[in-house]
Amino acid sequence: MGVIKNLKVYGIDYGTSNCGIAILKQDVNIPLPKETIKSEKLLEFLVSLDLSHDDLIVFGLPISMSGRYSKQSFLSIDEAIKIKEKIGCKIYFVDERLTTSSLYSEVRGQVSYKKVKRTKDQNSSVLILSNFIQSPENAIALVEKEVYNLKKDFSCYKDILIWDVPINNELENFSIFAKDPWVFWYYYKKGFESTTLMSDLKDYYDLIITNKENREKIQVNINFNELMCL
Repeated sequence: MGVIKNLKVYGIDYGTSNCGIAILKQDVNIPLPKETIKSEKLLEFLVSLDLSHDDLIVFGLPISMSGRYSKQSFLSIDEAIKIKEKIGCKIYFVDERLTTSSLYSEVRGQVSYKKVKRTKDQNSSVLILSNFIQSPENAIALVEKEVYNLKKDFSCYKDILIWDVPINNELENFSIFAKDPWVFWYYYKKGFESTTLMSDLKDYYDLIITNKENREKIQVNINFNELMCL
């Protein structure tokens, strides 16, 4: 996936109070800081930009250093979903780990710490957008998934693993692996915990529920009795 010329492309470092915003300067393909705004004004600001369905917004996705999603991850995804529903443009997520530390490392000895901190949100959004431009294949598109209502009795299964698919069934003795941001958001909103780490999973499950795209990875990494591919 490459960045298409003549499209508006923005990077966003979303925070609970402020948002840093960067813009891609198309003629030289370089992200530049645009401004910092209050988070509650973000949707209003983006609507004012008159974005088309083909324009791009790149969100930094907060992930803990261990690789897990968090409440802040949910808040960023939730805001991105609201924006996509209102504007309809394409939205991508990039892992924003090390963004701030990379920023301080780049300017160490050149700019005062206080000055960097004052412009941190904008500069972080520049790094987020830069990461997307340099490695678009590592970005995750925000895509609403089909939610499944499965017509099956799961009471006979002792340990169930739901692997990166949203289902609406009431289950017992289940774990959730959610790497996709929308899937994580779906379960978090329903009050369910999930993980993005293989190391958090058990060695064996009676049943794994997933889709066809994940079948090979699961068969290599996890022992199970039954695999249900949706």
